[in-house]
Parts: sequence; structure tokens; C-alpha cells
Amino acid sequence: MILNSDIIEVTTQRFLLRQLTINDVSDRYLSWLNKEENPYIEYGKNHSTIEELKVYVSEREKERDVLFLGIFTKKKIHIGNIKYEQIDLKRKTASMGILIGDSDWRGKGVAIEVIKASAHYLNSIYGVRTIFLGVNPNQQAGISVYKKIGFTFTKNPKNNRDMVWQL
Repeated sequence: MILNSDIIEVTTQRFLLRQLTINDVSDRYLSWLNKEENPYIEYGKNHSTIEELKVYVSEREKERDVLFLGIFTKKKIHIGNIKYEQIDLKRKTASMGILIGDSDWRGKGVAIEVIKASAHYLNSIYGVRTIFLGVNPNQQAGISVYKKIGFTFTKNPKNNRDMVWQL
């Protein structure tokens, strides 16, 4: 990883964010990728087995420009993930994706808390200043959350799916 080989942990008021490993892959996690459960998750459309998901997580662990964190409650229950890919330390940018998989935690401010904490970590440790996010224009609840954080749509008139946040 571009990020030091130390164990990465970020804590918030309610959550622990730590590097996701294949040990975190479970049937429960796989169910979050189900199209009916989360229609906006692109990964779930192409992968449907535990083994495929383990390979995916394992590959992310090896990438030098990826920070893939599981979102865990203080009781160590895995409720989602946040991932930064294409972290470019030279340009100080990263692309983000987030999944609040456990439906009991949706609509409870998890995304705001987790995005702010993990972005602050990337900024303070690695100087990342710009975060990009691809969104489905039909995902109005997510767009509303991202706007509350400070994301804005990019100026590209051909693409109303990309948002950016300048830290």
C-alpha cells in the first residue's frame, strides 16, 4: 500500500474504521451487494459468491493506491465499507465509494460521520485535498448526504454523475 504498512484504524464517536480483510467477508457482507438490497452498488452486479468477494477484497489489500476500510460499530459489528481508490499523493486526490450495508444503520448519519473522519485521516496523514465520487443520479438520498458534507457536482456538463469535495 502507499499508506504505511502499519495497521490503519480511524475512530469516530460511534465507529471504528479499519482495513478490510478477507476475514471480514461473510454471507452477511455478500448479501449487501444484492441488487435488490442495494441497486446502486455496481460491484454486486458482477460478483455473486463468497469466493469472488474474497478475491476482490484480497486484491484491494495488495493495491498500492487503495485504502479499503470496513465500518464497524464499537461492538465490532461490520455494517459497511468505505473505499478510496486511485489515491494520487502527487496530485493529492482520491476517488471514494461508500456502502452502508446494514439497513438498520441507513439514514442515521453514518455516511457523514465516516466520510468526514476518513477524509480527515487522508488529509492529515497524506495531504489528500480533493475527493471524487461517482453517484447514480437516481440516488437522491445519497446525493443529499454528499451535499451536506460539501461535495458539489463537477462542472462537466456531459456527466451529472461526478461529485467533488475540496477539503
